[in-house]
Amino acid sequence: MIEFKVNKNYIWVYFIIFYALWCIRELWLVQYLDLMEPVPRAITSATIKIVVWVIPVILLVIIMEKRKLFSYLQLHHNFRKSLKWTGWVSLALILFYFVINLIVLNNNIDFQIGFNGWLNTILLVGITEEIVFRGFLLRKLMDSFRFWIANTVTALLFVSIHFPIWFYKGLFEFPYILSSILTVFVLGIIFGFVYKKSNSLWSVIIIHSLYNLLVLLFY
Repeated sequence: MIEFKVNKNYIWVYFIIFYALWCIRELWLVQYLDLMEPVPRAITSATIKIVVWVIPVILLVIIMEKRKLFSYLQLHHNFRKSLKWTGWVSLALILFYFVINLIVLNNNIDFQIGFNGWLNTILLVGITEEIVFRGFLLRKLMDSFRFWIANTVTALLFVSIHFPIWFYKGLFEFPYILSSILTVFVLGIIFGFVYKKSNSLWSVIIIHSLYNLLVLLFY
């Protein structure tokens, strides 16, 4: 009975600790990272994100869940189904961004992304954030709640993890911040839905990375 209670509730302790560590990185450590040269800064940032985001999940899945990592996170199967969902959602995202930015807003495409953008914003963000939020948190919440409740809670937590960096960059001002909150929340809902339908974390990893690429290209 004690073991059941621990397994049921430990994710909230995990998330509080995880959130506190990430706030330290985004609100305090970032000022020292900004003093570094671009390449060392990018590599250091990537290392910190892996340590704070990925390694704890690996340990929790192995120690607390007593499950095989790739199987639990749904990283090793459903390739055909994953490819279908990845393709359709990616196509919709690309069409939406090109129409809105090139035709409606007349924005130019900026291909000068840089090493940090490719490593941390495109490649690593999709992997690390989807491992935590869809692969682990959503999966755990679905043990206790129906999918749409679990997905909504996960999307709200996904929004909250962006608060520190928005605050640091001075973007946390009303009413402008509401559009950012709504965008990230909707993305979280979509990512969770695709994860559920495809039964594969790779689909949302690729879609998340593609979304970040499009944002860097147009903004």
